[in-house]
Amino acid sequence: MPRTTDTAQILSALILISRRGVSDARTPDIALSMTAQSIVGYIVDNPGCRAADIARDFRLNRSTVSRQLGDLVRAGLVSEVEGPGRGRPLELTDAGAQAYRETIAVLTGAVADAMRDWSDGDVDRFAHDLARFTAGARTD
Repeated sequence: MPRTTDTAQILSALILISRRGVSDARTPDIALSMTAQSIVGYIVDNPGCRAADIARDFRLNRSTVSRQLGDLVRAGLVSEVEGPGRGRPLELTDAGAQAYRETIAVLTGAVADAMRDWSDGDVDRFAHDLARFTAGARTD
């Protein structure tokens, strides 16, 4: 199969996965919306990050990120702490950490369920290939 056909099939699968992920994130069992989960997950992975860091890495306007963060702060999920320099470092509150854990558990279960018939080797290879793909997709 030509590479362009494979690439098109990969893109189609990624779009479908994204749509399903957004749909899964709208269920009552999910504590965080997909947008909130993305931002909270970024804070988990990048302790002490600032709104500008999220905007840069998500390729979003700072005002968009500020609005989303404002909602998370008002909901008691994220707090801004004192720190040097411009912008305020972000951290999760206890409620934010709990909401993140609950959301990830539900979504991880959905992924595990989708791969329930896969061998351990298949899952390992897929995880490796996705990590390789995302590393290659970064453009800093």
